Amino acid sequence: MENYISKPIVLTHLKMIEHLAKRFGDEHLKQIDLTKSQADVIILLEHESNRVFRQRDIERALNYSNPTVTGLLNRLEQKGFIVRRVDSDDSRARIISLTDKALEIIGDIYQSIQQTEQILLDGFSEEEIQTLQPLITRMAKNALRHV
Repeated sequence: MENYISKPIVLTHLKMIEHLAKRFGDEHLKQIDLTKSQADVIILLEHESNRVFRQRDIERALNYSNPTVTGLLNRLEQKGFIVRRVDSDDSRARIISLTDKALEIIGDIYQSIQQTEQILLDGFSEEEIQTLQPLITRMAKNALRHV
């Protein structure tokens, strides 16, 4: 029997899924004037709303580069989805917060995510999805332990 680890099938498939999920997400989110990357920032800030976020925190949480996050935040601010205010502890840093406008579209973002997941999980039984979910979660936790 051939050793399955000798072929990088997991990472190859995850990369393909990520790329196509981004493409599907961008298509769905276009209706609310967002990209998937911009929606990722909004979802992060909404999901962790009890936490104070600076740009550096967003970079780390989403594994995006500084220039990428700067561009995302600039566009989100121009569109009225976030505000940046001076951090009272460090005048060089900015605290990033969602606006009411962003909170109003959270449901639309989640709907887009659900549409993308429906595409990716087409043909899966409920049992298969229930099996897949903890496995994918465990992979994500393994990856985060090494960041």
